[in-house]
Amino acid sequence: MSFLNLVTKAKIYFPDLQIKYKDQSWFMKLIGAILFFNKSFMTSFTTTIGSTVYFPTESSVKARPVSAAIVLLHEFIHIYDAKKISKPLFMFLYLTPQIFVLLCLPLFLISWKIALPLVILFSLPIPSYFRMFFEKRAYLTSLYAVNALAIRLNFKPLLAIQNENFIKLFNNSSYYFMWPFDNLRKDFDDGVAKIKNGKRPFEDPVFNIIDDLISAV
Repeated sequence: MSFLNLVTKAKIYFPDLQIKYKDQSWFMKLIGAILFFNKSFMTSFTTTIGSTVYFPTESSVKARPVSAAIVLLHEFIHIYDAKKISKPLFMFLYLTPQIFVLLCLPLFLISWKIALPLVILFSLPIPSYFRMFFEKRAYLTSLYAVNALAIRLNFKPLLAIQNENFIKLFNNSSYYFMWPFDNLRKDFDDGVAKIKNGKRPFEDPVFNIIDDLISAV
C-alpha cells in the first residue's frame, strides 16, 4: 500500500493538508511538556492542529504504513469537522472547559482572589462533552477504516480488541479524562455491529470522502 497515495488524494478534499512530525517540531515538544498527564503524547499519539497532522516520527509512518493510514483517516474527521463549524469554534469546543483557564488569566489584573480559584477549577479534569463528541466520531471512523482496509488488504481486523482500546482512551489520562462515564460503550458496540454488517457506524456525508480515500490506499 502507499501512504503517500492517500496523502496525495486527500489533498483533493483538504487542500491545506500538511504532514509533519512531532520529533521535528519545537511547537509539539512544547505542547508535549504542557500535557504532562499524557506521557505518550510525543511517541504514541498523532495530533492535528488546523490542517496540519503531526505524527510522532517519520520512521514510524514508514514502518507501519497501514496503521498510519488508519490514523490519518481518523484525523481527517477532525479536519472535516473543524472546516464544517470553523476552525476557531472547533478548537474552542474541543478544549472546553480547560480553555477557560486562559480566559480567566486577565482576572488577575482585578483580583487574584477571584482569578486563582477559577484557574484552579478549570485546570481540573472536568469532563468535556465536545471533546468526547468529536473523538467519538473520529474513533468510530477508525474502526470503520480498520475493517475496510482489512477487507481491501486481506488481514484480520480484530475490531473487538480495537473497540476496547478506544473506549479506554475516553476514561484515562490520554485526553485528560475527557469522559469518565460508561455510556459510550453502547455507541461503540452498536458502531462495531453496523461495521461488521457492512454499514457505516453513523450517518454523515464525510464517509463518502472516507470511502474514496480508502480506495487510494
